[in-house]
Parts: sequence; structure tokens; C-alpha cells
Amino acid sequence: MLKLKILCADSQDNRRWHQIGFLYAKPIKMNNHTNRKTFIVDDDPFWAAILTQILIGLGYIDIISYSNGADCISNLHQKPELIFLDYNMGAMDGLEVLQKIKAHNSDIVVIFCTDQKEISVAVSAMKNGSFDYLVKSDCIGLDLPLTIQKMTEMRVFAEKVF
Repeated sequence: MLKLKILCADSQDNRRWHQIGFLYAKPIKMNNHTNRKTFIVDDDPFWAAILTQILIGLGYIDIISYSNGADCISNLHQKPELIFLDYNMGAMDGLEVLQKIKAHNSDIVVIFCTDQKEISVAVSAMKNGSFDYLVKSDCIGLDLPLTIQKMTEMRVFAEKVF
């Protein structure tokens, strides 16, 4: 069992972090992801911090967070391989961001991780190229590690075939 610290930014000074709890997750055999650039696009800094901690526990270290879709899109030149995307964000919703990401590079894996539970949004996300659609409350358990394992297995298979 992995024991991950959950940290929260200080409300007065966002350069200081406070431990607010722990997350326990069952380890899954994973490939080394340390060289894969990953973006988190979410306007909730608390959730971005939790997701960052989970990803670090899974072996990801090159993680950049953006609070809106426009910043993500303007930084696609950094060539992320994986993007975690929220649906409800300021001026541009997650579906609009997804379409722009896929127009830029259809090989970027996008995983929606959102509080949005409407089936129509999930269906639209999958039709527009999202690899998976996860509800935030389910990401903390095994859903996120299993999705990443599935993504990794599909990439290894594709590399062997092509």
C-alpha cells in the first residue's frame, strides 16, 4: 500500500504548503513514467495538488499545472504526452480545450478528470478523443491508476505492432 501525503497551499502564501492528510493507494506495476511530460488543467488548485501527489506516487515527475485551457493550449509546444483535463473552467470549457489539443496533436492522451457527471458531457469527451472520463471522487481510488495502466499497456502494444 502506498501512503501519499496530501498537501494544500497556504491561503496567505501559496509558496508554503501544509499537510492535510494522507491518501492510501494500492501499488500497480507500472512502467517508468519519469520522462513523460504531463499537464494538469484545472481551475481548482487544491484538486491539482492532490492529482499531482497521486501522479508522483505513480512515478510521474515532469508535471505542470495550468488553471485554464488557454494556458495549456499556449504551452502545447512543450510536447506533453498526457493531459488531465477538467470540464468546468473559466472562459473555455474542457471540451473546447480537448478539441484544440487534438487539433494540435492527436497523439496526446487526454484524460478528463472532473466533477461533471452529465452523461452527455462524458459521451462528447469520448467522441472528441478523450482516452477516459473520470469523476474526481473516483480518481482518488483505483480508477486513476487503472486508467494509467490501461493507457500504458495500449501504448506498449501499439509500439510493438507499429
